[in-house]
Amino acid sequence: MSSPPSDVPPPPQVLLRSGRTSYEFVRSLGPAHHGELVLARRRYEWGFGGYAVLKRPLRAGDEASRRLLEEGRLTAQLNHPNIVAVHHLKGSDEAPVLVFEHTPGHRLDALLEASTRAQLPISEAFALYIASEVADALHHAHNLTDEHGRALQVVHRDVGPHNILVTEHGAVKLLDFGAAWSRLPGRVTTTDSELPGSLAYAAPEHVAQLGLDGRADQFSLGIVLLQLLTGRHLFEGADRFEAERRRRREHTLAQDSSTREHALAAAMHEAVSHAAQNELRQRILGYGEAELAEATRAVSAALVPLLHKALAPDRVERFATCADLARALREHLRRTGQSFGRPEALAELAGLRYAALRVQAGESPEEALEDRLLPEDDLAS
Repeated sequence: MSSPPSDVPPPPQVLLRSGRTSYEFVRSLGPAHHGELVLARRRYEWGFGGYAVLKRPLRAGDEASRRLLEEGRLTAQLNHPNIVAVHHLKGSDEAPVLVFEHTPGHRLDALLEASTRAQLPISEAFALYIASEVADALHHAHNLTDEHGRALQVVHRDVGPHNILVTEHGAVKLLDFGAAWSRLPGRVTTTDSELPGSLAYAAPEHVAQLGLDGRADQFSLGIVLLQLLTGRHLFEGADRFEAERRRRREHTLAQDSSTREHALAAAMHEAVSHAAQNELRQRILGYGEAELAEATRAVSAALVPLLHKALAPDRVERFATCADLARALREHLRRTGQSFGRPEALAELAGLRYAALRVQAGESPEEALEDRLLPEDDLAS
């Protein structure tokens, strides 16, 4: 006879032990540069100690482990309220683990998708607030120096909606410096021709494999700002290409690639992706003033010069620094009387999520928005 099922839950999987602290597996958060993100429960000897996000290599001892060590060394030197903090670099050199703060919130790509689903555009003030906060974070990274005061010349190289978080308190955080370039001593040199970061948000000089500075990140942030303001990417369809690329990456992480069927499907997807990637590369390299003018037609007239500067094909014509971009964005908010901070961000975030969930449940976008609007008689009284 089989024994009756036990009500005792299985013991938690301990991912990492460090002194009197252990980190228990909760769930995978998906792939990231050079590894996998995992939500972990922090436990001390005396009990529960909150949550953390761990980043670990998929395989011990390969190049990803060395790059993860490099990311930990760089990220540990970043100290800014708009950058997700790394608390510890643990494990061995062959299997390092980065321990990040756990910041509940919503990634910007999910918010853009919710905005599209609910047919509820993101407000201009919210868009400028997000972009100015990220610009502040980038300016901090771009001006980072080592202990001797030498400039590290950090370039994030993967600024995009997938690496921007709006927290449950309305703060904005820049994520994942795993693709960053810097002058960090002992840095692992890139030897292959694959573009670090997301092609869909890469500056023309990045695609052309020229030397980079902070203006490449500014261009990427300009694309994000354009999406927030218009719902459209600078290069039509590039956001869908990026979303599909990330989905395939997550699928590959979850699947066993040893089966013949899976290997064949992966090869076919890779061939299609390679063709689409080459086509997008050519569009970015051929990008000029005409494409910029067309992309910004739906932007309010007062913001067009600002976007044209951030998205200038020639980096010499862009803002000198991301701090200058942040200043211009906040000056526009001030001139137009749009006061916007964390409380307003939280309110807009809640409204957007509420409308998107109602549409997902089967209501039309009009029905989802109906009870958020006051009757005209009430407005007039």
